[in-house]
Amino acid sequence: MINVLKIFKKEYQTLNKIEISKKNLLSNYRYLSSLNRRVKIAPVIKSNAYGHGLIPIAKILDKINAPFFCVDSLYEAYELLKIGIKTKVLIMGYTDPENFKVKKLPFSYAVFNEEVLSILDKYQPGCGIHIFVDTGMHREGVPLQKLPQFLQEINKYPNLKIEGLMSHLASADDKKDLLNKLQIKNFKRALEICKEFGVKPKWIHLSNSDGLVNNIPGNIQNLSRTGLALYGISSNPNLIHVLSFKSKIIQIKKLEKEDRIGYSGTYTAKKPTVIGVLPVGYFDGVDMRLSNKGFVKINKISCPIIGKVSMNITTLDISKITNPYIGQEVTIYNSIKETAKICNTNPYDILVHLSSSTKRIII
Repeated sequence: MINVLKIFKKEYQTLNKIEISKKNLLSNYRYLSSLNRRVKIAPVIKSNAYGHGLIPIAKILDKINAPFFCVDSLYEAYELLKIGIKTKVLIMGYTDPENFKVKKLPFSYAVFNEEVLSILDKYQPGCGIHIFVDTGMHREGVPLQKLPQFLQEINKYPNLKIEGLMSHLASADDKKDLLNKLQIKNFKRALEICKEFGVKPKWIHLSNSDGLVNNIPGNIQNLSRTGLALYGISSNPNLIHVLSFKSKIIQIKKLEKEDRIGYSGTYTAKKPTVIGVLPVGYFDGVDMRLSNKGFVKINKISCPIIGKVSMNITTLDISKITNPYIGQEVTIYNSIKETAKICNTNPYDILVHLSSSTKRIII
């Protein structure tokens, strides 16, 4: 029977969108999984999946039988729970222990705090924990010299299940950095200490994307927490970008020589210029540092961003475009690495500032 209501149902049209390539995402996962057959891949989907969208990315990857998803917060884990994600979830960030008292949760937790151990044991019996040891990055984590004491503390809590031992590489993007060798040495020592205490974690994980791609930890681990490379942000040519950020021209104007553009008139037209106005700005994720420096693509033609990027408006020089029109599609970001280079920052900085309110579309 034909659903008449569905036929006539209308949806609001969006001017700005972020396209997510399912094909590229899965291709990246398969490639990363092939780099070391002894190492499983745990997708990192924290921080709104690095701007790609927590929910759409999780839905795509929920079917690949990953060991678990890595998130930062209880909030992110709850969002996955609400949509019925079947893949296990590891919360890597710190959670206020009071929140563990509310109700029983189906998550695993990175731990480095004795107070958290006590509360998890009492209010989350049977939960999995991953011991986070500081091997030299000196952020969060149990200091190596205090690991024996921490393991003794864990023995007081029979309701906790040790699932993993983990740490994090500080300089995996630079294979020559001696800090990598120090951290590997310390991580091996952490494994020895665990063995001395009869602790045999199922998952042993140290590396991030660069650590895996550069094969820094080798075979001392059996799992890699992989984020940026999964989304195709890598120097490795086998990894393909997953995200495209697009908008549409909403107005076209012809300016005369010496006309100034945008807040404070930071750009002055050097000749008669055709400009296009986009309904997207730094609130949406168009970095302000692209003002008078960056460019977008229209029909694969580069069009400079001129004037200051505003909160919700960006202006372009579209003089090179033949017969531009209202509603014409514009690709703002395709190469995140190139954009980050222009902004003198890293790809993470660009990606995580993509507004969560911009519609993500899986293609």
